Amino acid sequence: YQAISGAGYPGVPSYDIIDNLIPFISEEEEKVERESKKMLGRLVDGKIENADFDVQATCVRVPVLDGHTVAIHAEFEEEVDVEDAKKVLEGFDPGPDVRNLPSSPEKAIIVREEGDRPQPRYDRLAGRGMSVSVGRIRRGANKRSLLFISHGHNTIRGAAGGAVLLAELMRSKKFI
Repeated sequence: YQAISGAGYPGVPSYDIIDNLIPFISEEEEKVERESKKMLGRLVDGKIENADFDVQATCVRVPVLDGHTVAIHAEFEEEVDVEDAKKVLEGFDPGPDVRNLPSSPEKAIIVREEGDRPQPRYDRLAGRGMSVSVGRIRRGANKRSLLFISHGHNTIRGAAGGAVLLAELMRSKKFI
């Protein structure tokens, strides 16, 4: 579920999004599928090797100013415990190289226990907009699956903030 701020220029005509959603965003689903596998992949001999699992996406433009929300159904090879998954997410640490950067949030992932969270209006500015909020973590159809909702600020954590964080990391590593 993508905010109207993610539409770029010229964006979504105002009257098209009021009291509405747009159930298709050209090329966005393929991009999400491709980039997710890349981000969840690994570095092998200096090259990114995509993750070896399926990613399927449906992208919908919604009448929200900022923030993208993802409904995730994850399947694992082994049984997964909901409480253990919450602890893993809560304890996520990007490592000292990223954790100590000026624009890095105190917590990269914030687990919300409320049944109606995360919500763009309340959670998009978590960690100054640099944290990702995750909630509704629950068992899926079997003991090897989880369902959850993830939300992040698309322009702060996504585009601009992500670029700033990367620049800070490059500077700290003396690449620039």
